[in-house]
Amino acid sequence: MDYFNIIPSDINNIIVSYLSSDELKTLLKNFSLINLNWNTINEYHFDEYVNISMYEYLRKLGIESLINKLNLPYSMNDLTKLRKLYLLSKKLMRVPPEIGNLINLQRLYLSNNQLTQIPPEIGNLINLRELFVFDNEMTQVPPEIGNLINLQRLHLSNNQLTQIPPEIGNLINLKTLHLSNNQLTQIPPEITRIPNIKIYE
Repeated sequence: MDYFNIIPSDINNIIVSYLSSDELKTLLKNFSLINLNWNTINEYHFDEYVNISMYEYLRKLGIESLINKLNLPYSMNDLTKLRKLYLLSKKLMRVPPEIGNLINLQRLYLSNNQLTQIPPEIGNLINLRELFVFDNEMTQVPPEIGNLINLQRLHLSNNQLTQIPPEIGNLINLKTLHLSNNQLTQIPPEITRIPNIKIYE
């Protein structure tokens, strides 16, 4: 009997004592937040997750979850090293928070979907150089975007944005910012901290 099928879908916090690899993969397809008994994991040595730190283990779980949720054509190893990720025109309504595990990502393209927001975990992608989220239904930008201090190109045109967080002023390497076709009434004054920016409104 597949016990995972009888777990209510709105439960997002599960305490795991022991799972086989196949059971773990099934769990990752349905739940985004998992609390794991690390001593038990070390005792049973889950396949490829042997002798690694708790942080690295959870990061790998997050990446595997991302592969499952977005049906990505990448292996775990490929996605860990990935520099560019194209998710254009996929009819996405949300981006899973596990996206924040792709710490080597430099270019992320999410344009022409149905996104209303991007998760705050986007702020973990500190190596990101380009972020394109135009042609969506975005109503807000998370303040964590201010963590992307290496970002050079940010494209937010053709959304439903009414404001831009002041943290955008932290993006001192930003060269181009596209904001046309939104519902903005003003741009935060903090943007003047960015020395060489060109804004397209």
